[in-house]
Amino acid sequence: MKKVIITGFVPFHIFSQNPAQAVAEHLGKRSDIDVVPIVLPVEYGRAREILLTALKKRSPDLVISFGLNGKISHIALEEIAVNIRGSDIPDNTGIVRMGDPISEDGPVAYRSRLPIARIKKRLLSEGIPVKVSYSAGVYLCNEIFYTVMQWCQESGAKGGFVHVPMATEYLTDDPKMTRMPNMYLVDLKRAADMILDISVGIR
Repeated sequence: MKKVIITGFVPFHIFSQNPAQAVAEHLGKRSDIDVVPIVLPVEYGRAREILLTALKKRSPDLVISFGLNGKISHIALEEIAVNIRGSDIPDNTGIVRMGDPISEDGPVAYRSRLPIARIKKRLLSEGIPVKVSYSAGVYLCNEIFYTVMQWCQESGAKGGFVHVPMATEYLTDDPKMTRMPNMYLVDLKRAADMILDISVGIR
């Protein structure tokens, strides 16, 4: 049985809940696949260190990371991770990064090793909105995506990153939240199951 690591993030910024965490925890309950879920802190450097420690300890065959993008209403299959940290939004410790590299001696970018075309086709056939994205931003999601792909390049494993929208169930009475694009959590979990299944070769 293939060994898998799935990551999500704790809540951050204006978000009191993070559907990426719920998705990671959901996949961690799968009994047919050897999955270890990891919920990462939204902290520059520390999230990367925690992930690298887990990767070296477990040496998985597949790593899929999930993160929240509050501006989309679809599943975003990320293609490119770039070697840059930078965002106007601070991490959960208040740190703002302005363009420094994730890895001092790493390449400018890595490409996802997930079967993105097959995943997209399957999700669309199941009525789940999905798009391929060529920019994961330069916030913590991209840092983790880059970390995963750097490790995959060195180890030969498969891996990639998926952005999910806010869960409908997590919207609040705050006007900034109620106007946010969203998707029902049941569909987010269903999409995550299919992404995992296709990536490990179940279907």
